[in-house]
Amino acid sequence: MSRVATARSWSIPAPARTAVLALGVQSALALAYLLATDAGLAAPTMLAIPFVWLTVAVVAVRHADRPTVGRPGRWIAAAVGAAYVLGLAWLIGAVGPAMGPATGVDLVLLPPGWGPVLRFSGVGVAFTLVPYRAAGVLALGYLVSLSVRNVVEEGLSAGVGGLVAVGSCAGCALPLVTSLAGALTGAGLSVGAAPTVGGGTYVLGTAAYVLAAWLLAARPLRRYTTR
Repeated sequence: MSRVATARSWSIPAPARTAVLALGVQSALALAYLLATDAGLAAPTMLAIPFVWLTVAVVAVRHADRPTVGRPGRWIAAAVGAAYVLGLAWLIGAVGPAMGPATGVDLVLLPPGWGPVLRFSGVGVAFTLVPYRAAGVLALGYLVSLSVRNVVEEGLSAGVGGLVAVGSCAGCALPLVTSLAGALTGAGLSVGAAPTVGGGTYVLGTAAYVLAAWLLAARPLRRYTTR
């Protein structure tokens, strides 16, 4: 009897493929941004932070479980997600009351991912959008809405895992309060300069963000609450 050896089939997991694609697109966009503007580069650790946030956001949103619910459930989930985005943006200082006269819109050219920063100051309201943080907060809001769908679909007991993940997300905002409070004022990120000060705070906030995104996308506690 002859024995035919067969090679073990092996493939790259889908989330890993998504991450590689996301990194490739970000690298191309960053290179184009650097060639088209006078923005400089940051220290390696600080330069890597936006890449981590954006890659995690893309992977989490692309591969998160999407519970099927009726239209009322989708609207409820969307409303909770939107409220979460606004609340988190307010907490980290990305959106808030205007502190002076209206100055309109302007752009600040910072290193890739950190910039271009879009700033707006109007009558009574102002916002500062750092690209990677804006994408990260929107991703968290979408993931929160998916967790709420679990509650709508399977009941409160089945959605406990998702709700715990929602609560854990608040933790990712805490390290950002200090770092973004100093952003564009010299404490964490100076206008026209590369981000160098307060790197430890940014790294801590990044670690908390990765954990929160994983909890919301994978919802690992859900398996213990759906028996």
